[in-house]
Amino acid sequence: MTLAGLCIDQAEAEQIITRFRAVTGITSEIKGSRISLGERGLLFELLEKSHATATIGIALSATRPALGMDRGDHDIDIYAALLEDVVGAMLPAAGDCAKVVIDDGRYGAETLAHIRSDIGELVGPCGSAQLELSHRAAGLQLADVIANSFFTRALPGDRQGRMSAIVTPMMEAGRITMRILAGEPHGENEGKEQGERRHSEG
Repeated sequence: MTLAGLCIDQAEAEQIITRFRAVTGITSEIKGSRISLGERGLLFELLEKSHATATIGIALSATRPALGMDRGDHDIDIYAALLEDVVGAMLPAAGDCAKVVIDDGRYGAETLAHIRSDIGELVGPCGSAQLELSHRAAGLQLADVIANSFFTRALPGDRQGRMSAIVTPMMEAGRITMRILAGEPHGENEGKEQGERRHSEG
């Protein structure tokens, strides 16, 4: 799983999306899985001209759930661990009153409420954490394209080199950093232990 955290002023994010729409003619929600390589390159060039920085979280360990653990629960644990790690890494540069916007469309309402609460505790009383649907938030759409670009960049194939060329300028400028979540996320050990108990009992 790959997650991108984007530090950008809301007005600046909206300006990038507006310019991108004007050039490409795209009127629907902008997602990394829907745009072409050329359109992706344009979006990154617009990001290069902004003040934005990004932190990419990649989970290498979580290719499949532990024995006895539900795949959906496993996915949620990985997402929550990545989000906390990425937000935690970004907070020092964001200041004491950081505003974190989380995609409201990924999981169910109860699950996202718990995740939002955890991030709210992480940012502290002066900051805030809120849920927002991505089609309403320019910053979330940009973050989706960035995450998808790094996900695709890691996959072998003819697009890998072109993805690397697209993201390299911002990486070389120190405006994109990468973090690897190599250990097991919170909750996975518990699932593994339950699975091992069931296995031994059977």
